[in-house]
Amino acid sequence: MTVAAAWISEGWIYSEQETQNAKYWIKDNWIWGPIGAADMNTQHWIDDGWIWGPVDAPDVNTGYFVKDDWIYGPAKTLPFAS
Repeated sequence: MTVAAAWISEGWIYSEQETQNAKYWIKDNWIWGPIGAADMNTQHWIDDGWIWGPVDAPDVNTGYFVKDDWIYGPAKTLPFAS
């Protein structure tokens, strides 16, 4: 099943889940955050409408995709949210 996990507005990622709401952003097709983390590089990126990562993982297919400023995937928790 595919669910709407989050939406994107002005580069920021918003979610119904407080742990990931407005804590991540997209810049140059890379996903950054969470705000305040020592290392804000999530190692996830967007290409051809799909979210991939983390870098160097054996399988970078997260199953999440972006369409019309919404992020869809198999669960409400985003693959890069900690």
